Amino acid sequence: MGKGLRTLEFSFEDTDLTHFGGLVLIQRFCQCLRLRWLLQRDLTIAHRGGDFQPADLLLTLLYVLIAGLRRVSKTEILQYNGAFLSLLSLERFPYASTLRRFLHRMEPQAVRQLVRLHDRLRNQLFGLPQAHSALIFDLDSVVLTVYGEQQGARVGYNPKKKGRRSYHPLLCFESQRQEFWHGSFRPGNAAANTGAVRFMERCLAKVPSTLARSRVRVRADSGFYDGNLLGMLENKGCGYVVVAKQYRTIRRRAQARRFQKLRHGWETAEFSYRAHGWPKARRFVVVRRPIPEDPEEAAQLTLFRDRRYTYEVLVTNLTLSAWRVWRSYAPRATVEKIIRELLYDLPLNQIPTSRWVANVAFFHTMMLAYNLVHWFKRLCLGKSYAKATVETVRRDFLAVPGRLTRPAGRHVLQLPRAYPLQQEFLEAVRRLERLRLPKT
Repeated sequence: MGKGLRTLEFSFEDTDLTHFGGLVLIQRFCQCLRLRWLLQRDLTIAHRGGDFQPADLLLTLLYVLIAGLRRVSKTEILQYNGAFLSLLSLERFPYASTLRRFLHRMEPQAVRQLVRLHDRLRNQLFGLPQAHSALIFDLDSVVLTVYGEQQGARVGYNPKKKGRRSYHPLLCFESQRQEFWHGSFRPGNAAANTGAVRFMERCLAKVPSTLARSRVRVRADSGFYDGNLLGMLENKGCGYVVVAKQYRTIRRRAQARRFQKLRHGWETAEFSYRAHGWPKARRFVVVRRPIPEDPEEAAQLTLFRDRRYTYEVLVTNLTLSAWRVWRSYAPRATVEKIIRELLYDLPLNQIPTSRWVANVAFFHTMMLAYNLVHWFKRLCLGKSYAKATVETVRRDFLAVPGRLTRPAGRHVLQLPRAYPLQQEFLEAVRRLERLRLPKT
Protein backbone atom coordinates (compact mmCIF):
# COMPACT_ATOMS: atom_id res chain seq x y z
CA MET A 1 0.00 0.00 0.00
CA GLY A 2 1.31 3.45 -0.87
CA LYS A 3 2.09 6.09 1.71
CA GLY A 4 -0.52 8.47 0.40
CA LEU A 5 -0.19 12.22 0.04
CA ARG A 6 2.71 13.69 2.01
CA THR A 7 1.77 17.32 1.54
CA LEU A 8 -1.71 18.73 1.15
CA GLU A 9 -3.11 22.23 0.99
CA PHE A 10 -6.70 23.24 1.69
CA SER A 11 -8.94 25.72 -0.07
CA PHE A 12 -12.45 26.83 0.79
CA GLU A 13 -13.20 28.90 -2.31
CA ASP A 14 -15.19 26.59 -4.61
CA THR A 15 -18.91 27.47 -4.52
CA ASP A 16 -20.20 24.98 -7.08
CA LEU A 17 -19.81 21.61 -5.35
CA THR A 18 -22.72 19.40 -4.36
CA HIS A 19 -23.42 16.10 -2.63
CA PHE A 20 -26.46 15.71 -4.87
CA GLY A 21 -25.25 16.01 -8.45
CA GLY A 22 -27.89 13.60 -9.67
CA LEU A 23 -30.69 15.71 -8.25
CA VAL A 24 -30.59 17.53 -11.58
CA LEU A 25 -32.69 14.61 -12.87
CA ILE A 26 -35.48 15.41 -10.40
CA GLN A 27 -35.10 19.13 -11.13
CA ARG A 28 -35.57 18.51 -14.86
CA PHE A 29 -38.49 16.18 -14.17
CA CYS A 30 -40.16 18.94 -12.13
CA GLN A 31 -39.53 21.30 -15.04
CA CYS A 32 -41.29 18.86 -17.36
CA LEU A 33 -44.25 18.91 -14.96
CA ARG A 34 -44.06 22.75 -14.83
CA LEU A 35 -44.26 22.26 -11.08
CA ARG A 36 -42.99 25.69 -10.03
CA TRP A 37 -45.48 27.42 -12.32
CA LEU A 38 -48.32 25.22 -11.05
CA LEU A 39 -47.41 25.99 -7.44
CA GLN A 40 -47.46 29.70 -8.20
CA ARG A 41 -50.77 29.45 -10.03
CA ASP A 42 -52.74 27.11 -7.79
CA LEU A 43 -51.61 27.79 -4.22
CA THR A 44 -52.67 30.82 -2.22
CA ILE A 45 -50.06 31.35 0.50
CA ALA A 46 -49.37 34.66 2.22
CA HIS A 47 -46.09 36.25 1.09
CA ARG A 48 -44.58 38.60 3.66
CA GLY A 49 -41.77 39.97 1.57
CA GLY A 50 -38.23 38.66 1.83
CA ASP A 51 -36.11 36.88 -0.74
CA PHE A 52 -38.23 33.76 -1.24
CA GLN A 53 -41.52 33.28 -3.04
CA PRO A 54 -43.93 30.69 -1.55
CA ALA A 55 -43.55 28.47 -4.64
CA ASP A 56 -39.74 28.53 -4.22
CA LEU A 57 -40.00 27.54 -0.56
CA LEU A 58 -42.38 24.67 -1.28
CA LEU A 59 -40.17 23.46 -4.13
CA THR A 60 -37.18 23.72 -1.77
CA LEU A 61 -38.97 21.53 0.78
CA LEU A 62 -39.70 18.95 -1.90
CA TYR A 63 -36.04 18.83 -2.96
CA VAL A 64 -34.90 18.60 0.66
CA LEU A 65 -37.20 15.64 1.29
CA ILE A 66 -36.15 13.89 -1.90
CA ALA A 67 -32.47 14.47 -1.09
CA GLY A 68 -32.96 12.61 2.19
CA LEU A 69 -32.54 15.32 4.82
CA ARG A 70 -34.83 14.02 7.53
CA ARG A 71 -35.19 17.16 9.64
CA VAL A 72 -35.88 20.75 8.66
CA SER A 73 -33.30 21.75 11.28
CA LYS A 74 -30.58 19.84 9.36
CA THR A 75 -30.92 21.79 6.12
CA GLU A 76 -28.00 24.08 6.98
CA ILE A 77 -25.78 21.61 5.10
CA LEU A 78 -27.26 23.09 1.92
CA GLN A 79 -26.29 26.67 2.81
CA TYR A 80 -22.88 26.14 1.18
CA ASN A 81 -23.99 23.72 -1.53
CA GLY A 82 -23.58 25.99 -4.56
CA ALA A 83 -24.70 23.60 -7.29
CA PHE A 84 -27.82 22.72 -5.29
CA LEU A 85 -28.70 26.42 -5.08
CA SER A 86 -28.18 26.77 -8.83
CA LEU A 87 -30.71 23.99 -9.41
CA LEU A 88 -33.24 25.97 -7.38
CA SER A 89 -32.29 29.30 -8.97
CA LEU A 90 -31.67 30.67 -5.47
CA GLU A 91 -28.86 33.00 -4.44
CA ARG A 92 -28.87 31.51 -0.94
CA PHE A 93 -30.62 28.68 0.84
CA PRO A 94 -33.45 29.53 3.27
CA TYR A 95 -32.76 28.99 6.95
CA ALA A 96 -34.62 26.26 8.81
CA SER A 97 -36.60 28.94 10.66
CA THR A 98 -37.71 30.37 7.30
CA LEU A 99 -39.02 26.97 6.20
CA ARG A 100 -40.89 26.51 9.50
CA ARG A 101 -42.48 29.97 9.28
CA PHE A 102 -43.54 29.12 5.74
CA LEU A 103 -45.29 25.95 6.98
CA HIS A 104 -46.97 28.02 9.70
CA ARG A 105 -48.32 30.39 7.04
CA MET A 106 -50.08 27.60 5.15
CA GLU A 107 -53.77 27.85 5.93
CA PRO A 108 -56.22 24.92 5.51
CA GLN A 109 -57.25 26.37 2.14
CA ALA A 110 -53.64 26.19 0.89
CA VAL A 111 -53.32 22.58 2.08
CA ARG A 112 -56.48 21.65 0.17
CA GLN A 113 -55.09 23.41 -2.90
CA LEU A 114 -51.86 21.41 -2.59
CA VAL A 115 -53.83 18.14 -2.38
CA ARG A 116 -55.87 19.08 -5.47
CA LEU A 117 -52.68 19.93 -7.38
CA HIS A 118 -51.22 16.55 -6.36
CA ASP A 119 -54.39 14.83 -7.61
CA ARG A 120 -54.24 16.66 -10.96
CA LEU A 121 -50.62 15.66 -11.48
CA ARG A 122 -51.41 12.02 -10.67
CA ASN A 123 -54.36 12.10 -13.07
CA GLN A 124 -52.15 13.64 -15.78
CA LEU A 125 -49.57 10.86 -15.39
CA PHE A 126 -52.16 8.10 -14.90
CA GLY A 127 -51.90 6.68 -18.42
CA LEU A 128 -48.09 6.84 -18.73
CA PRO A 129 -46.23 4.92 -19.97
CA GLN A 130 -49.33 2.75 -20.59
CA ALA A 131 -52.91 2.99 -19.41
CA HIS A 132 -54.20 1.13 -16.35
CA SER A 133 -56.74 -1.63 -16.89
CA ALA A 134 -57.48 -2.04 -13.16
CA LEU A 135 -56.62 -0.54 -9.77
CA ILE A 136 -55.81 -2.26 -6.49
CA PHE A 137 -56.06 -0.05 -3.41
CA ASP A 138 -54.23 -1.03 -0.23
CA LEU A 139 -55.47 0.67 2.96
CA ASP A 140 -53.37 1.02 6.09
CA SER A 141 -52.63 3.33 8.98
CA VAL A 142 -49.49 4.15 10.94
CA VAL A 143 -48.86 5.46 14.46
CA LEU A 144 -46.48 8.46 14.65
CA THR A 145 -45.27 9.04 18.21
CA VAL A 146 -44.56 12.65 19.20
CA TYR A 147 -42.47 13.96 22.07
CA GLY A 148 -43.51 17.60 22.32
CA GLU A 149 -46.69 19.65 22.60
CA GLN A 150 -47.94 19.15 19.05
CA GLN A 151 -51.49 20.26 18.40
CA GLY A 152 -53.89 17.41 17.62
CA ALA A 153 -51.65 14.70 19.08
CA ARG A 154 -53.64 12.37 21.35
CA VAL A 155 -53.08 9.25 23.44
CA GLY A 156 -54.42 6.24 21.59
CA TYR A 157 -53.33 2.84 20.32
CA ASN A 158 -49.53 2.95 20.36
CA PRO A 159 -47.95 -0.54 20.45
CA LYS A 160 -44.32 0.65 20.72
CA LYS A 161 -44.70 3.67 23.02
CA LYS A 162 -47.72 2.95 25.19
CA GLY A 163 -49.23 6.00 26.82
CA ARG A 164 -47.45 8.50 24.57
CA ARG A 165 -49.29 10.95 22.40
CA SER A 166 -49.29 10.38 18.65
CA TYR A 167 -50.79 11.05 15.26
CA HIS A 168 -52.51 8.25 13.33
CA PRO A 169 -52.61 8.95 9.55
CA LEU A 170 -54.82 6.89 7.27
CA LEU A 171 -53.15 5.95 3.96
CA CYS A 172 -54.19 4.53 0.60
CA PHE A 173 -51.73 3.30 -2.03
CA GLU A 174 -52.25 1.95 -5.54
CA SER A 175 -50.54 -1.41 -5.34
CA GLN A 176 -49.45 -2.08 -8.92
CA ARG A 177 -47.31 1.06 -9.14
CA GLN A 178 -46.79 1.62 -5.40
CA GLU A 179 -48.21 5.11 -5.77
CA PHE A 180 -49.68 7.21 -2.98
CA TRP A 181 -53.36 7.81 -3.72
CA HIS A 182 -54.92 9.54 -0.74
CA GLY A 183 -54.16 10.25 2.91
CA SER A 184 -55.76 11.69 6.01
CA PHE A 185 -53.69 13.11 8.88
CA ARG A 186 -55.55 12.27 12.12
CA PRO A 187 -55.13 12.49 15.91
CA GLY A 188 -53.64 9.47 17.67
CA ASN A 189 -56.90 8.44 19.35
CA ALA A 190 -58.61 7.75 16.00
CA ALA A 191 -59.17 4.06 15.33
CA ALA A 192 -58.03 2.55 12.03
CA ASN A 193 -61.59 2.47 10.64
CA THR A 194 -62.66 5.88 12.00
CA GLY A 195 -63.88 7.81 8.97
CA ALA A 196 -62.95 4.89 6.69
CA VAL A 197 -66.18 5.10 4.65
CA ARG A 198 -65.69 8.79 3.85
CA PHE A 199 -62.00 8.18 3.25
CA MET A 200 -62.73 5.40 0.75
CA GLU A 201 -65.34 7.53 -1.01
CA ARG A 202 -62.69 10.19 -1.59
CA CYS A 203 -60.26 7.56 -2.90
CA LEU A 204 -62.86 6.34 -5.39
CA ALA A 205 -63.72 9.90 -6.41
CA LYS A 206 -60.13 10.24 -7.67
CA VAL A 207 -60.41 7.22 -9.96
CA PRO A 208 -60.51 8.41 -13.60
CA SER A 209 -63.96 8.21 -15.17
CA THR A 210 -62.56 5.98 -17.91
CA LEU A 211 -62.05 3.15 -15.40
CA ALA A 212 -65.13 1.22 -14.26
CA ARG A 213 -65.59 0.75 -10.52
CA SER A 214 -65.83 -2.99 -11.14
CA ARG A 215 -62.14 -2.81 -12.07
CA VAL A 216 -61.23 -1.50 -8.60
CA ARG A 217 -60.28 -3.83 -5.75
CA VAL A 218 -59.63 -2.90 -2.14
CA ARG A 219 -57.40 -4.81 0.30
CA ALA A 220 -57.13 -4.03 3.99
CA ASP A 221 -56.14 -5.55 7.32
CA SER A 222 -58.46 -6.26 10.25
CA GLY A 223 -58.43 -2.62 11.35
CA PHE A 224 -60.84 -1.96 8.47
CA TYR A 225 -63.17 -4.88 9.22
CA ASP A 226 -66.35 -2.82 9.28
CA GLY A 227 -69.76 -3.63 7.84
CA ASN A 228 -70.41 -0.04 6.76
CA LEU A 229 -67.20 0.04 4.72
CA LEU A 230 -67.93 -3.33 3.12
CA GLY A 231 -71.47 -2.25 2.28
CA MET A 232 -70.26 0.97 0.66
CA LEU A 233 -67.76 -0.95 -1.50
CA GLU A 234 -70.51 -3.35 -2.57
CA ASN A 235 -72.80 -0.46 -3.49
CA LYS A 236 -70.02 1.10 -5.56
CA GLY A 237 -69.42 -2.19 -7.38
CA CYS A 238 -65.86 -2.64 -6.07
CA GLY A 239 -64.26 -5.92 -5.11
CA TYR A 240 -62.64 -6.27 -1.68
CA VAL A 241 -60.62 -8.63 0.49
CA VAL A 242 -60.40 -7.65 4.17
CA VAL A 243 -58.92 -9.56 7.10
CA ALA A 244 -61.65 -10.48 9.58
CA LYS A 245 -61.44 -9.60 13.25
CA GLN A 246 -60.52 -12.49 15.52
CA TYR A 247 -63.87 -12.61 17.26
CA ARG A 248 -64.69 -15.84 19.07
CA THR A 249 -67.61 -16.66 16.77
CA ILE A 250 -65.47 -16.28 13.66
CA ARG A 251 -62.63 -18.32 15.14
CA ARG A 252 -65.01 -21.11 16.12
CA ARG A 253 -66.59 -21.21 12.66
CA ALA A 254 -63.19 -21.13 10.95
CA GLN A 255 -61.83 -24.08 12.94
CA ALA A 256 -65.00 -26.14 12.41
CA ARG A 257 -64.82 -26.08 8.60
CA ARG A 258 -63.95 -29.04 6.43
CA PHE A 259 -60.68 -28.04 4.78
CA GLN A 260 -59.40 -28.76 1.30
CA LYS A 261 -55.77 -29.86 1.29
CA LEU A 262 -53.19 -28.02 -0.82
CA ARG A 263 -49.43 -28.35 -1.15
CA HIS A 264 -46.95 -28.17 1.72
CA GLY A 265 -49.60 -28.65 4.38
CA TRP A 266 -51.65 -25.56 3.49
CA GLU A 267 -55.44 -25.94 3.54
CA THR A 268 -58.43 -23.76 2.63
CA ALA A 269 -62.09 -23.57 3.56
CA GLU A 270 -64.93 -21.07 3.45
CA PHE A 271 -68.22 -20.26 5.14
CA SER A 272 -71.03 -17.73 5.03
CA TYR A 273 -71.68 -15.57 8.09
CA ARG A 274 -73.89 -12.62 8.97
CA ALA A 275 -72.27 -10.54 11.68
CA HIS A 276 -74.27 -8.45 14.14
CA GLY A 277 -75.73 -5.39 12.43
CA TRP A 278 -75.04 -6.62 8.90
CA PRO A 279 -78.00 -6.64 6.49
CA LYS A 280 -76.88 -9.91 4.91
CA ALA A 281 -74.41 -12.78 5.21
CA ARG A 282 -71.02 -12.42 3.55
CA ARG A 283 -68.44 -14.87 2.28
CA PHE A 284 -65.50 -15.75 4.56
CA VAL A 285 -62.38 -17.56 3.33
CA VAL A 286 -60.09 -19.47 5.72
CA VAL A 287 -56.47 -20.40 5.04
CA ARG A 288 -54.49 -22.43 7.54
CA ARG A 289 -50.92 -23.69 7.58
CA PRO A 290 -48.86 -25.80 10.00
CA ILE A 291 -47.11 -23.77 12.68
CA PRO A 292 -43.50 -23.24 11.46
CA GLU A 293 -40.78 -25.08 13.36
CA ASP A 294 -38.59 -21.97 13.39
CA PRO A 295 -39.64 -20.00 16.54
CA GLU A 296 -38.77 -16.66 14.94
CA GLU A 297 -40.87 -17.36 11.87
CA ALA A 298 -43.73 -18.59 14.04
CA ALA A 299 -43.54 -15.44 16.17
CA GLN A 300 -43.98 -13.25 13.08
CA LEU A 301 -47.37 -14.78 12.35
CA THR A 302 -50.05 -12.61 13.94
CA LEU A 303 -52.92 -14.94 13.07
CA PHE A 304 -54.82 -16.97 15.61
CA ARG A 305 -53.69 -20.56 16.12
CA ASP A 306 -54.42 -23.87 17.73
CA ARG A 307 -51.94 -26.60 18.65
CA ARG A 308 -51.13 -27.48 15.02
CA TYR A 309 -52.15 -24.63 12.69
CA THR A 310 -52.18 -20.88 12.26
CA TYR A 311 -55.32 -19.44 10.64
CA GLU A 312 -56.13 -16.41 8.54
CA VAL A 313 -59.75 -15.45 7.86
CA LEU A 314 -60.72 -13.06 5.06
CA VAL A 315 -64.08 -11.57 4.17
CA THR A 316 -64.59 -10.96 0.46
CA ASN A 317 -67.12 -10.43 -2.30
CA LEU A 318 -64.84 -11.91 -4.98
CA THR A 319 -66.00 -15.05 -6.75
CA LEU A 320 -62.52 -16.56 -6.99
CA SER A 321 -61.64 -19.85 -5.33
CA ALA A 322 -60.63 -19.65 -1.67
CA TRP A 323 -56.94 -20.15 -2.49
CA ARG A 324 -56.99 -17.49 -5.22
CA VAL A 325 -58.69 -15.04 -2.85
CA TRP A 326 -55.82 -15.51 -0.41
CA ARG A 327 -53.26 -15.25 -3.24
CA SER A 328 -54.87 -11.98 -4.39
CA TYR A 329 -54.55 -10.60 -0.84
CA ALA A 330 -51.00 -11.77 -0.09
CA PRO A 331 -49.22 -9.03 -2.15
CA ARG A 332 -50.74 -6.45 0.17
CA ALA A 333 -47.62 -7.04 2.30
CA THR A 334 -45.91 -4.50 0.03
CA VAL A 335 -47.82 -1.73 1.80
CA GLU A 336 -45.79 -2.51 4.93
CA LYS A 337 -42.64 -1.97 2.85
CA ILE A 338 -44.00 1.34 1.60
CA ILE A 339 -44.70 2.54 5.14
CA ARG A 340 -41.17 1.56 6.21
CA GLU A 341 -39.96 3.54 3.21
CA LEU A 342 -41.90 6.59 4.42
CA LEU A 343 -40.59 6.17 7.96
CA TYR A 344 -36.92 5.55 7.17
CA ASP A 345 -36.27 6.92 3.65
CA LEU A 346 -38.57 9.91 4.13
CA PRO A 347 -39.31 11.68 7.44
CA LEU A 348 -42.91 10.57 8.02
CA ASN A 349 -42.19 10.21 11.75
CA GLN A 350 -40.27 13.50 12.07
CA ILE A 351 -42.97 16.01 12.99
CA PRO A 352 -41.42 19.45 12.25
CA THR A 353 -43.67 21.92 14.12
CA SER A 354 -46.06 22.16 17.04
CA ARG A 355 -48.98 23.40 14.93
CA TRP A 356 -51.63 21.10 13.51
CA VAL A 357 -52.18 22.73 10.10
CA ALA A 358 -48.41 23.13 9.55
CA ASN A 359 -47.90 19.42 10.26
CA VAL A 360 -50.75 18.49 7.90
CA ALA A 361 -49.10 20.67 5.23
CA PHE A 362 -45.76 18.93 5.81
CA PHE A 363 -47.43 15.51 5.58
CA HIS A 364 -48.97 16.28 2.19
CA THR A 365 -45.74 17.89 0.94
CA MET A 366 -43.86 14.72 1.86
CA MET A 367 -46.40 12.50 0.09
CA LEU A 368 -46.01 14.63 -3.04
CA ALA A 369 -42.21 14.20 -2.76
CA TYR A 370 -42.72 10.43 -2.49
CA ASN A 371 -44.85 10.36 -5.64
CA LEU A 372 -42.46 12.61 -7.56
CA VAL A 373 -39.69 10.05 -7.06
CA HIS A 374 -41.94 7.16 -8.07
CA TRP A 375 -43.26 9.00 -11.15
CA PHE A 376 -39.69 9.81 -12.16
CA LYS A 377 -38.67 6.19 -11.61
CA ARG A 378 -41.57 4.90 -13.69
CA LEU A 379 -41.14 7.30 -16.61
CA CYS A 380 -37.37 7.84 -16.75
CA LEU A 381 -35.59 4.77 -15.37
CA GLY A 382 -35.36 1.26 -16.77
CA LYS A 383 -37.50 -1.73 -15.89
CA SER A 384 -34.89 -2.91 -13.40
CA TYR A 385 -35.98 0.00 -11.15
CA ALA A 386 -39.72 -0.71 -11.40
CA LYS A 387 -39.90 -1.84 -7.74
CA ALA A 388 -37.02 0.30 -6.44
CA THR A 389 -37.50 2.29 -3.23
CA VAL A 390 -36.87 6.00 -2.78
CA GLU A 391 -33.58 5.18 -1.05
CA THR A 392 -32.42 3.02 -3.96
CA VAL A 393 -33.14 5.78 -6.49
CA ARG A 394 -31.48 8.32 -4.20
CA ARG A 395 -28.37 6.18 -3.70
CA ASP A 396 -27.95 5.18 -7.35
CA PHE A 397 -28.83 8.43 -9.10
CA LEU A 398 -29.41 11.44 -6.86
CA ALA A 399 -26.67 11.34 -4.21
CA VAL A 400 -23.82 11.47 -6.72
CA PRO A 401 -20.99 13.96 -6.03
CA GLY A 402 -20.89 16.69 -8.63
CA ARG A 403 -19.24 19.95 -9.58
CA LEU A 404 -20.93 22.61 -11.67
CA THR A 405 -18.55 24.21 -14.18
CA ARG A 406 -18.98 26.83 -16.95
CA PRO A 407 -16.41 26.22 -19.69
CA ALA A 408 -16.88 28.55 -22.67
CA GLY A 409 -20.12 29.84 -21.19
CA ARG A 410 -21.71 26.35 -21.08
CA HIS A 411 -23.07 24.78 -17.90
CA VAL A 412 -21.43 21.38 -17.36
CA LEU A 413 -22.15 19.16 -14.34
CA GLN A 414 -19.07 17.05 -13.74
CA LEU A 415 -19.79 13.63 -12.19
CA PRO A 416 -17.31 10.97 -10.98
CA ARG A 417 -15.31 9.23 -13.72
CA ALA A 418 -15.83 5.79 -12.14
CA TYR A 419 -19.59 6.27 -11.66
CA PRO A 420 -20.94 2.77 -12.49
CA LEU A 421 -24.36 3.91 -13.75
CA GLN A 422 -23.23 6.38 -16.42
CA GLN A 423 -25.28 4.79 -19.20
CA GLU A 424 -28.42 4.53 -17.04
CA PHE A 425 -27.98 8.17 -15.96
CA LEU A 426 -27.62 9.40 -19.56
CA GLU A 427 -30.58 7.27 -20.65
CA ALA A 428 -32.67 8.94 -17.92
CA VAL A 429 -31.60 12.33 -19.33
CA ARG A 430 -32.64 11.24 -22.83
CA ARG A 431 -36.02 10.03 -21.60
CA LEU A 432 -36.56 13.35 -19.84
CA GLU A 433 -35.83 15.18 -23.07
CA ARG A 434 -38.36 13.01 -24.92
CA LEU A 435 -41.02 13.14 -22.19
CA ARG A 436 -44.26 14.70 -23.37
CA LEU A 437 -47.10 14.96 -20.90
CA PRO A 438 -50.78 15.00 -21.90
CA LYS A 439 -52.51 18.34 -21.55
CA THR A 440 -55.01 18.76 -18.75
